[in-house]
Amino acid sequence: MSVLTQILMQGAVDRQGLRDIKPPLEVPQALLFYFIGAAVILGVITVSAWFYLRKRPQTLPVLEDEAVDVPLPHEVAYEQLAAIETSDLLKRGDMETYHTRIAYVLREYISGRYQIPALELTTTALLHAMLSAQIGAQCVQRVQQLLVSCDMVKFATYQPELSEASARIADARWIVDETKVSER
Repeated sequence: MSVLTQILMQGAVDRQGLRDIKPPLEVPQALLFYFIGAAVILGVITVSAWFYLRKRPQTLPVLEDEAVDVPLPHEVAYEQLAAIETSDLLKRGDMETYHTRIAYVLREYISGRYQIPALELTTTALLHAMLSAQIGAQCVQRVQQLLVSCDMVKFATYQPELSEASARIADARWIVDETKVSER
């Protein structure tokens, strides 16, 4: 005989017989207690939802007439380049900050204009991303020249002459002029 058959044929443990199944529990006929409990739980949920909705910050709907006028990326770039040009960074001889700001403005413009995460990419990765976004080769070459010369000042302690440093602003403006979106 198989092991399973032997187990089934053995008697109950401790020589007790098998017990019958317990009958189902009786539900009391007085349902008033259940109705009161359900009402209390529903009341707690309602009060909790009311407090949550009351304390939640209300957002005001924006009407179509009140649309916010967001400046275009080239407008922002022009303003920032003008601020760099009017600053006294060149007079003080702070070439590193001057070139860092120009590179930042250009990268920020490329991010806004082409939706390329230019601020997080290295110069080489940015140039590859620009080429894959099918931006003109002449523009990519100018961006490369500008960013490489800014990187040399920032990281290699290269000290350009004042005329060379002021030409960086003109290069950045040229790039923005060539790639800007037409007016609204």
